[in-house]
Amino acid sequence: MLVMVSAGVFVFGAYAAIQPATSEGQTILTMPVVQDAESSALVSTPPLANQIDQNQPSATTYMAAFAQTDLAQSFQQTNTNISGAGIALHPGVGSSDNVTIQLWADGLPNASGTMLTEASATGTAGQWVDVYWTPVAVVPGTTYYLVFTGNSTLGIDGDLNNPYPYGCVYANPGFSQFASYDYAFRTYYDDDTSLERYTWAGVKASFNQE
Repeated sequence: MLVMVSAGVFVFGAYAAIQPATSEGQTILTMPVVQDAESSALVSTPPLANQIDQNQPSATTYMAAFAQTDLAQSFQQTNTNISGAGIALHPGVGSSDNVTIQLWADGLPNASGTMLTEASATGTAGQWVDVYWTPVAVVPGTTYYLVFTGNSTLGIDGDLNNPYPYGCVYANPGFSQFASYDYAFRTYYDDDTSLERYTWAGVKASFNQE
């Protein structure tokens, strides 16, 4: 989509202004430029950001404690990369502690899976905790796994009524599967548009495509 932000200025992308960080985890990474159609001046374009891809926000049940070990959630990404993930921590269980989220492909750790990346952040009971990593290429519609570790004091919320149809909960030693349960979780993708599109010629070409 092309958005006119001032006379003669066109910006290619979903945002026409700098977007601040929000509770949904949007994080500005950088800001490329384009040329003004009339003056040839350089104009700031939309920031590159982490956007939510998968989102299962229902947190009606205390699903599992980190101390149970081998906690994971399967999912399928819509976009072609994943740049982070988050979970909802249960209130009243622990206070603040380290939370590590790992991304696994081709199976869980006990089933010959491969860990693609991991990241950690300090999580607080009763709040969402998000972690981010360098975007990893993934195949949309393919099952991947988020593995939750890093502490033994916090707990994770979720829902017992299968709110997320593309994956499920794993918990307890050996990653036991609970097919109708889902943790409250979300994943992110890096909404980074190729910089070649940010030349004026690229913007005009994009407009003609629209």
